[in-house]
Amino acid sequence: MRRKKGIAFDRANVKQTKRIQTIAKVSADLFSTKGYLETTMDDIAKAARVTKGGVYHYFRSKTEILHFICSTYVNLDLENLEQSLSAVKESVEKVRFVVFRHIDHYAAHASAAKTLLNEVNNLSPRHLREIKAIEKKYFNLVARVLSEYLNARIEKPALTALTFTLFGMMNWIYSWYNPKGPLNSEDLSGIIFETFTKGAEAASFPNRYGERGRVRGR
Repeated sequence: MRRKKGIAFDRANVKQTKRIQTIAKVSADLFSTKGYLETTMDDIAKAARVTKGGVYHYFRSKTEILHFICSTYVNLDLENLEQSLSAVKESVEKVRFVVFRHIDHYAAHASAAKTLLNEVNNLSPRHLREIKAIEKKYFNLVARVLSEYLNARIEKPALTALTFTLFGMMNWIYSWYNPKGPLNSEDLSGIIFETFTKGAEAASFPNRYGERGRVRGR
């Protein structure tokens, strides 16, 4: 089926790509502050300094803009991550790499991150499933990193809980962290990494027999 409006993103030239990214950026800024439902295409056109027809030249709808923002962000989470981790030898350094990369990514794309976390459920069921599938791949990759860090001596339910805990620490910063504030992303990453790894090392995880065993990663 041919698109009635908009440009095929994978075939856009340099100028078109720049305009697409500009529209997506200002839209993310609006969605993350004003809200997706409250933002109009007129708001987006004004912020992007183009006509409303100009916005429709690149995107068929406001929902397509939201999908572009969310899919771009989650794909960036996964981009070359497995390859990069394969070059890191120590398991604890893999955890450090994941944390620093995740926070640095957030700091560079805070509006897109907030949009993903707060507005993704406004996508169509098909697009929502697509985003969730990518997020699951990211989650599973991080879970494997944590399993390696804990020497694989942890039951799956506990590993899942621990992985969600790490993502909670990294993602909840959207509610308070300002990348332009006094705490830079590297310092924040260090705080999260040290807090998480020290807590994981000291924790006792239940096993399938109801016993509890302490797992140390370093």
